[in-house]
Amino acid sequence: MDVTETDLPGVGRRFELDVGDGKTAVVLIHNTGRRELFVRPEPDADAEPLFDLDDEAARVLGSILEGAHFQPKATDLTATTIGDNVMLEWYTLEADAPLVGQSLGEADVRKLTGATVAAIERGGEVVQSPGADFTFQAGDQLIVVGSRENHESFAAECA
Repeated sequence: MDVTETDLPGVGRRFELDVGDGKTAVVLIHNTGRRELFVRPEPDADAEPLFDLDDEAARVLGSILEGAHFQPKATDLTATTIGDNVMLEWYTLEADAPLVGQSLGEADVRKLTGATVAAIERGGEVVQSPGADFTFQAGDQLIVVGSRENHESFAAECA
């Protein structure tokens, strides 16, 4: 999915994303932190304003959209891109996943795949930066950081 970025000197930066059906989402981030959201209903049409957000409201909305507050059960994998090649992805371990029953140290995920297990949610509790003695269980939801290639290795070897 391509995002077009345009520097707007003295104003901030504009981001545009094709959201399907010929529509484009436009986000203008002002140097002040204010965000304006627009939709362009057709490629040649003017962008129509939707709403403005202050910095705090934009961050809360962003976290909601990326799934920090709710992960639908039907979704086993969610991805967020950071920069050009770093991705944050969520994985739910099934009972037959290779990691189940292993500690993070035993699994040696980073050496095996290049990916890093950043956090694990289990039973509504979140373990940030789990230690080597953390043992994986079926149903654990892992937040994993790495390149696309790291994630491909992680999915094949661990999930």
